Amino acid sequence: MTDLAASITTGRRKNSLLEVVVVAVTLLLILIFSVLTDGFATLGNLRVVISNSASLVILSCGMAVVIISRGLDLSLIAQMVAGAATFSILIGAGVPGLAALLLAILAMVLVGGVNGWLIAYVEISPMLATLASAMLITGLFRFAILRGEFLLLLPKTNPALIFLAGDIVPGVPVPVALMIATLFASWLFLRYTAAGRTIYAMGDNFQAARLTGLPVRTTTVLVYVFAAVTALVAGLVISAASGAVDFRTVTNGSLLFEVILVVVLGGIPLRGGRGGIRNIIVGVTLIAVLRNGMTLLDFTTQTQDMLKGLVLIVAIVVDKYLNPREIETDTVGDL
Repeated sequence: MTDLAASITTGRRKNSLLEVVVVAVTLLLILIFSVLTDGFATLGNLRVVISNSASLVILSCGMAVVIISRGLDLSLIAQMVAGAATFSILIGAGVPGLAALLLAILAMVLVGGVNGWLIAYVEISPMLATLASAMLITGLFRFAILRGEFLLLLPKTNPALIFLAGDIVPGVPVPVALMIATLFASWLFLRYTAAGRTIYAMGDNFQAARLTGLPVRTTTVLVYVFAAVTALVAGLVISAASGAVDFRTVTNGSLLFEVILVVVLGGIPLRGGRGGIRNIIVGVTLIAVLRNGMTLLDFTTQTQDMLKGLVLIVAIVVDKYLNPREIETDTVGDL
């Protein structure tokens, strides 16, 4: 027990060190971009950064819960697009906004439940199960529903979309309110529920959690359902802002890598068992500043993707160093 406690303490210290480094890099980038671009250090740009980061924060909450449980969800972006498309098709067919939202939530609960069932009961690895799920969801919607099209245009005059794209109170956009609500819900879920405690136990040592009688299978299903619902919320935020659902986000975008990058940079180890909302905020802040600064400096999309890919590789290498796998915990339930 003494060795285990020492190991946990050492791991926390290393993660805290990573957080300090990420915060320092973020402050350095803010200084650099403030010098290089006139419009960076302004209140208006801060509002833009926060609003543009809402969907990334919401998705990162879902991915963080999955990774803390020692899982991985590669279907998160596909679920995001599919959930937004489901909602859009329903309101386009005349279904009231609240009813359409409830039906879209039920659809995403089903998708997340299937992912969790494949991983927990069929015992397919999370990476393979969610990769297959992403391909199935994308193919089903594009060819069976959209007839091969990439874009689904939304009825901008619909009251539900007007609400999602507007302010919940003056000065506070609905996307920002949804972002805050998702952060708060994730914090409550991880900190104050029995499922949250089981999630940390699964991430720390899945086999030990199972042998001690914890409901690891049902908790795994719940984890992927939670991630699917966050994907839906993020999809509603993005589609309402853009006026369309774009399935190219799944195949051509880098959003999934940004979400993983946020989680890893924030200090949540890929081997699971540790992390929380603070880590998400730390990781998102760095990525949001980097993305906004590169955009203001007119970096091409290819250059931005290259730099973000480089940062992701470095982050994974650092995570591997700070959180090495242990033989006794390298068991069923790993990525």
